[in-house]
Parts: sequence; C-alpha cells; structure tokens
Amino acid sequence: MENLTKRNAERTSIALVEDDDTIRELIEINLKSENYQVDSFFSIEQLEKNYKPGLYDLLILDIMLPGKSGLTFAEKLYSTSSTIPTLFISALNQEAKIREAYRLGAIDYIIKPFAIDLLLQKIRNLLLHFIPRTGEVNLPIEVGTGKINWDLMEITTSTKETVNLSPKESQALLYFLQNPNRIITRKELISYIWGEDVFVSGRNIDNFLVKFRKLFEADASDPKIFLTFPKKGYACRLNE
Repeated sequence: MENLTKRNAERTSIALVEDDDTIRELIEINLKSENYQVDSFFSIEQLEKNYKPGLYDLLILDIMLPGKSGLTFAEKLYSTSSTIPTLFISALNQEAKIREAYRLGAIDYIIKPFAIDLLLQKIRNLLLHFIPRTGEVNLPIEVGTGKINWDLMEITTSTKETVNLSPKESQALLYFLQNPNRIITRKELISYIWGEDVFVSGRNIDNFLVKFRKLFEADASDPKIFLTFPKKGYACRLNE
C-alpha cells in the first residue's frame, strides 16, 4: 500500500497565533523555508476575522495571549466537531493549561523556550500522522455499514446519521485501517496516537473501539470488524 502519511508541504496551510513579535517572525520564517503556506496573527481576535473551516491544515496557538486565549479559541472550535490538529505553545509553568489543552482536543504542545528544530519536527509529525486528503491516498471509503468522508472526517452510518470523529479518534481509525488483519498491541496504539513515554489509560483505546463498533458494525454487541483480544491487543478485520 502507498505510504499513507505522505503530504506535500507546498499544499499545507498553517495558521500561527503568537503575540511575541520576535517568536512569531522566527517561526514564520522557518515554516516558509520548509515551503509551508503560513498566515500569522498576533491575537485570536485577528485569527477569527480570517478563519474559515477547511482553510488550514494545522493551527499553532500560544496559550496565553492578550484578549482571548488559545484555549478559548480551541474550546469554541472543537465544540463544532472540528478535527483540525492543534499544537499549543506554552510557558514552562503552565502544566494545568497543557492538561486543559489536551482535554479540549489538542494533539501536541511545545514549551518556551524551545529549539526551532524541535518545533519543526513536531509539525512534521502532526501532519504525517493526521488524516490525509481523500484524493491523496488509497483509503477505503466504506467499512462495514459505515461510509467515511476522509476530507471532513465524517462517518455516515447505516441509519444515515453523520458523526464527526475527534482528532485522536481519527488517528486511531487511520491506524487500524493502515494495519488490518493483525493484532495491534495497546502500547503500539498509544505510541502512535499520543507518542512515547506518555501514560494513557487503556480505557481510552477501549472507548475508540466502542465508538467504531457503533459506527461500522451491523451489530455492535457482536463485532466482526473491530475486535478485542484480551491480554493481546486489538485488530481490524477487513476482507483481503
């Protein structure tokens, strides 16, 4: 199968919000040197004047800003079932706000002061691991009784209900479909979705499986596609 994580930087649009002029300009220069399309803003209010769903592939938001905070914008954004990946920039003493960012749906964060190379690598990882556009890869659009719109990360069920997936649910679904017909360990899934050396309860993975069964299985109580193997892991059974 073609590499599902390949993306073209020239086609990737990033919105950056940072009120420190020096930091914002440094990030913008380096992003553009990597051929990303970048719109930079000094406040959330300025971003809101320009923001439209589907306009950006990634958001980079400072948490503490004059006026509205990056968290305020993220909370409003994710309440609309948006699945755009977000990377937060935070100060060293903002652990509580970082936890809040994750709760809202953020994918990653970086702490000031940071090396620009680390920021660029985090951005590459986010874009690589996030859901690709429909026309770029050979992904199934029908799984079981559900149909997938990869552009919007919407699932249409057998009852014609449309359900949006969160960013991490999207990543989990992509990984299952990239790796069908084999057992995937809990550690492997957690490493892919959250990264290395992060404690994540296995209940998070179980919740993904519960939701996928409701969306794709003919009978969620008797799953045939999204399977759990006690003490071993999980599997997505697809026809070869």
